[in-house]
Amino acid sequence: MTDYKNKAQSHEIRPRRMAFDTDSPMRRYTFDNNALISTFFYALSAMFPDGERFFIHSVRNYQKDIDDPQLLAQIRGFIGQEAHHGHSHEALNEAIQALGFPMDEVTAHMKKRIEMLKRVFGRGRQLALTVAMEHFTASLAEFLLKHPQVLDDTDPTIRKMLIWHAVEEIEHKAVAFDVYRLQVGREFMRKRVMVVAMISLFARIAYFQYRMLRVQRYWPSLREWLGAWRFFWGKQGILRENLRSLRLFFRTGFHPWDIDQHDLIENWQERHPDVAALQSN
Repeated sequence: MTDYKNKAQSHEIRPRRMAFDTDSPMRRYTFDNNALISTFFYALSAMFPDGERFFIHSVRNYQKDIDDPQLLAQIRGFIGQEAHHGHSHEALNEAIQALGFPMDEVTAHMKKRIEMLKRVFGRGRQLALTVAMEHFTASLAEFLLKHPQVLDDTDPTIRKMLIWHAVEEIEHKAVAFDVYRLQVGREFMRKRVMVVAMISLFARIAYFQYRMLRVQRYWPSLREWLGAWRFFWGKQGILRENLRSLRLFFRTGFHPWDIDQHDLIENWQERHPDVAALQSN
């Protein structure tokens, strides 16, 4: 029996169409009135649509080579979820752009970068990059579902979108990994690509944050710098928590479900009924 069957998930990967209200007025710095935290998430949101289309592309590269019906069903669920994520974040990005942030500049940059990755990287390396980014986003998702109170002072639409996105990121977190292990299986490349991906990701996010704040002609206060430090690197900081799961990724033989997050997605509708109510299918 293959490895991905041994670690098969016990839940269905089901795309959900959501009816988010992105037309409602939103605070300029919606995350606790903190420009640094807000622009971090704005930058991620701007990167999501084209980034997730790239993830779909990298998995589809191997879809025709797979004959296992369970994995094929998970791939279809993965593609459906990622497509809905991209569409929803495009609507959110338009709302953030209307506040005066250069979201179109970020998306244009992402489009060029992804076209370059498709030209320069082979199929295996493209999929390894998807595996790395899926691990990163699943780790962010774990933090948000474990500590949903960090979103209490956030725009309601963004809070709901992040909760929904987090649930689905965990649901499909192993799909690209299982395809990679079955079709590529190069452990060293998986680890090496993660190192490069994280350096590149954080460098780009920091640059996009700088561009957003420069366009706004806004310099964060000392209070905002301290608040951002606590949010990202404090005792229960989101990036500090992320590093713990990142270390596990570098273990030979690692599988995403070695980090058991089932309790975060089971009965999530009962914990977040306002989010579940937005499902239109």
